[in-house]
Amino acid sequence: MEQPPEERNPAASLTDDLLVEILRRAPIRSLCRFKCVSRGWRNLISDPAHRKKLPQTLAGFFYCSLSGERFPVMAHHFTNVTGKGPEPDPDPNGDELPPFHYAVCNPATQKWVMLPDGSWTSGEARTARLGFDPAVSSHFHVVEYVLDEVNGGDDVMLYDIARSVFLNGFMHMLTFSHGIAVVDMDGKTWRTIPVPSDDELGCIHQAQGRLCFINVDDTDVSKLSIWILENHGTHEWTSKHSVRTLLLFRQKNLRFDLHYTVVTVHPECNLIYFVYGWDNTLMAYEMDSKEVRVIINLGHDCSEPYLPYVPLFSEALADEQ
Repeated sequence: MEQPPEERNPAASLTDDLLVEILRRAPIRSLCRFKCVSRGWRNLISDPAHRKKLPQTLAGFFYCSLSGERFPVMAHHFTNVTGKGPEPDPDPNGDELPPFHYAVCNPATQKWVMLPDGSWTSGEARTARLGFDPAVSSHFHVVEYVLDEVNGGDDVMLYDIARSVFLNGFMHMLTFSHGIAVVDMDGKTWRTIPVPSDDELGCIHQAQGRLCFINVDDTDVSKLSIWILENHGTHEWTSKHSVRTLLLFRQKNLRFDLHYTVVTVHPECNLIYFVYGWDNTLMAYEMDSKEVRVIINLGHDCSEPYLPYVPLFSEALADEQ
């Protein structure tokens, strides 16, 4: 006698929520294979409602290089850290673009859009940041911070060359007053969060859905400290990890943002990416195993910013088809 379907396939008796909880613990490459199990699994994994629960992988980094030995002098590049999958075009439209103030480009679809010009006035300093979370919505926001240098006042002085973080519908950006400015996408709710250090050498990132702060230790310049913001309301930071630069780079007396740069923290794993040395070597540090891995030498003529690229989960699935 033929067995019932649930006996032939134990997974058939599991609810969608339980399957998602199981699948979210698998690496993204395994998920891409799991979609071949059945049409139901494929639809379950591809469902946008489940996307934010399933792992997103860091595909690589965009960066620029400057060289007087070629034309044009500036070139755009992408380096893959996974060793798999197609690489997005870092410069899909070339260097010939009409005049504009801001444009937003999707390297995966090679589409871009120019934003409306703002009303610029003299004496203003403006800093723009992109807010986009594909796990929540396909819509993006562009936040423009305006500092009135003429009238002054109570403006927050942003550390405009530092990286910003878009998390839970809020844009986060470092300030010169040892804090983080937080603003919602309507531009109505403003507040500041103190950082767990008085040292000016630090950066913010997103780590596994939480805000992460990395800085040089207050008492030891050869040690990096990694902090996680556990509670936005109480500004409670928790020390997650610390590591000496001697372990990372096999050298002493290295200065943060001079001899090495923190590129990003992996969105799902306990990995930190660095660029180090004259040849701008891209490296990864695994916090759990304390292992350092050299990925590639980007070249001495490359320059910041190094922009991490996390493709949409649905794009990764399409690549496997």
